[in-house]
Amino acid sequence: MNVLDLFRLNGRVAIVTGGARGLGRQHALALAEAGADVAICDLLEEEGARTRSEIEALGVRAWFGKVDVTQSDPIDGFIRSVEENLGPIRILVNNAARPSEGCALADLDDALWREIVETNLSSVFYFGKRAAARMAAAGAGGSIVNIASINAFVISNIAPRYNATYCAAKAAVENLSKSMAAQWAPQNIRVNTLAPGYIHTQQTAATAAIPEALKRNIENTPMKRYGRIDELKGAIVFLASDASSFMTGSTLLVDGGYTVW
Repeated sequence: MNVLDLFRLNGRVAIVTGGARGLGRQHALALAEAGADVAICDLLEEEGARTRSEIEALGVRAWFGKVDVTQSDPIDGFIRSVEENLGPIRILVNNAARPSEGCALADLDDALWREIVETNLSSVFYFGKRAAARMAAAGAGGSIVNIASINAFVISNIAPRYNATYCAAKAAVENLSKSMAAQWAPQNIRVNTLAPGYIHTQQTAATAAIPEALKRNIENTPMKRYGRIDELKGAIVFLASDASSFMTGSTLLVDGGYTVW
């Protein structure tokens, strides 16, 4: 087999959570460009419908559902609708997240803590266990890609915009992914983590708007820049495809070198 064929996803059905805009949209488009039929979910209906149309314009099938990823019932209904309309799930990208809290721990409201943890961590569990059950039932295996962050490893010295809750949640995603990988490998379900560095997105805009934080982040990155929003597309397709067929429980850092020092 030609090595480029290993990256093809023709005939596979993928789900991308938080896929309406930002990196989620890019992940969805990348999978579609590689040949997958792609379902996205989000709370943003207008943007979700627009991204669905963009996916369909690539010549594959698409599906969109409005889903609160912190609630079990909508997730169950969405997965059923994906299988009814597109077929058995082979790929899941757990991308849904919310930005860091931006305040010191002493000022952090308990409700905000729960919201960040539920969105950035619990949703990975909720979607992951349901998708894995469907993959196992179908018998063809699959690939789950959980989106963490360099903040799973470093807190980025991000004052004055603090992000302790975000960091804690993303670090937990890292270990949850390893647990999933160990438990589901016998069903031929691979689980890996993608940990991006600083990418220009709506989520990083609040930090980038603080001149001292932007300067510090760029200076601490060996490549001396933020990543472009399209610079994770190759990594997503690699982890979702047979190109990474002997890889599970691993983390792929794409951070311009931020974590090397």
